[in-house]
Amino acid sequence: MNPLAGEARAFAHSLALDAMVLLRMSIGLPMPVIHKSPGDFASSLDTRIENHLRERIAREFPDHAFLREESGGTVAGTDCAVPLWVVDPIDGSVNFVRGYPQYCVSIALVDQGEPIAACIADPCRGEVFTAATELGSAINGRPLVAAATLDLHQAIAATVFPKPNAIFMNSYLARFGAVVTQVAGVRRAGSMALESAYLAAGRVDAFWQRGMGAWDAAAGVLLVRESGGEVFTLDGLPWSQSQEVCAAAPGVVLAWKALLADS
Repeated sequence: MNPLAGEARAFAHSLALDAMVLLRMSIGLPMPVIHKSPGDFASSLDTRIENHLRERIAREFPDHAFLREESGGTVAGTDCAVPLWVVDPIDGSVNFVRGYPQYCVSIALVDQGEPIAACIADPCRGEVFTAATELGSAINGRPLVAAATLDLHQAIAATVFPKPNAIFMNSYLARFGAVVTQVAGVRRAGSMALESAYLAAGRVDAFWQRGMGAWDAAAGVLLVRESGGEVFTLDGLPWSQSQEVCAAAPGVVLAWKALLADS
């Protein structure tokens, strides 16, 4: 076990609680919105939360690095000489700015290319998901175990839609069409981090996406793994470099991989 994992999990939890307070305080207040591209919004609160978390991390772990969504698309793997904090201040920003209650803060610590501690916090429901390497996943302190579903036809799958102008939209929709006919249902609520946390909690059985960044995936990767689920990529790249990260509960992972590969 990485000796930093437990300490980092507790610190990530503390960071997430701070972010949840800031998010809750902002509900109902006017909020300047930045339109980065079609279907891709950010708010001034993203920057405020990010700066607060970065300052706390710098004080607690001055030798660690920090990655934010705006700064790049992949997590430096073994090339990163120091532990790296991967933070998405508001995953589900479009939902947040519209008042749709499905967004969260996502925080992970990556060491030598793999997440060792993570926290995903949902301010709307008061749910805080945590994980640390070899210490399991939990929700508000209660252990999490991935679903025991064995039949893909009885499974619930989750996804995140690409941006409206994505060049791969047609191929994504073709895969969506294949999936929706082979599972019990498909859910999409606009936050990859929460969908990953729900897989770890056994609320959904499988997940796929295309076009997301490492900041979206890092915390969820660890939560899924520590709950007994499996994370894989469709392009064969490590999760930290891939934009096609997928996951599934253990009983359906082989069928899920086959379905995605065939579509």
